[in-house]
Amino acid sequence: MLEHFKGDEVFAKKILDYQAQALNHQRMILTPFLNPHEQDIVYKIIGHQDLQVKANGGLINAESQRMIICPDFYELEDNDFEIVVVEIIYNQQFGKLQHKDVLGALMNLGIKRGCIGDIYDDSHIYFTCTSQTYPYIQEHLKQIKKAKVKLRKTDEEIEIIHQYITHTFFLSSMRLDKIVSTMFKVSRQVASESIRSGFVKVNHKEVEEVSFLCHNNDMISFKRHGRVKIVDEERTTKQGNFVVKGYFYK
Repeated sequence: MLEHFKGDEVFAKKILDYQAQALNHQRMILTPFLNPHEQDIVYKIIGHQDLQVKANGGLINAESQRMIICPDFYELEDNDFEIVVVEIIYNQQFGKLQHKDVLGALMNLGIKRGCIGDIYDDSHIYFTCTSQTYPYIQEHLKQIKKAKVKLRKTDEEIEIIHQYITHTFFLSSMRLDKIVSTMFKVSRQVASESIRSGFVKVNHKEVEEVSFLCHNNDMISFKRHGRVKIVDEERTTKQGNFVVKGYFYK
């Protein structure tokens, strides 16, 4: 089984353990927040073995989701996922807080990443966390950058609607190093070093091969540079270059 999950053996082994607990002890297993790549591994491992798998991220269209693995006869409710949706209230006179500001402040509290779900920066800014983590965050998170903040739990249904800035690129190759270099405007050497150092993810999974070939609709994350979804226009220039659009997440 583990040979099918190269590079994810530790995580896959953990899910196999969850599977055994749910099957053998008829238990309900609640995971931390998982990214889409990890969620995909859960679905592939659990399959159809008298178990059900449900996911919830607290926000509509959330990427990070907690998952429940349990016997089929369990009747699950939203409260079983133990997720709190939090609105950050602050005065914008010192500037608008962004996703990276909130994530940095939460990580500086020493909280594990799996305890924090999506952070949504719209006209208001929201984040999700586990119900066990919320009291600690509420007690210690008083300021983000220069802004004093207050936290408010909300039961509103918040829908994440991604906004993008699009640019068109002409690529001689769909190699990862070429895409990172071109789309994030760094040298080929910096792109290659960043990939080998684990700073680049494709579809939420670290890829350390500079020659890795990307495909249509792949999402590339570059640490401290942002995220972009690549859309192949399925046409080439006279010089044989691929015409690709980059949808950069705002």
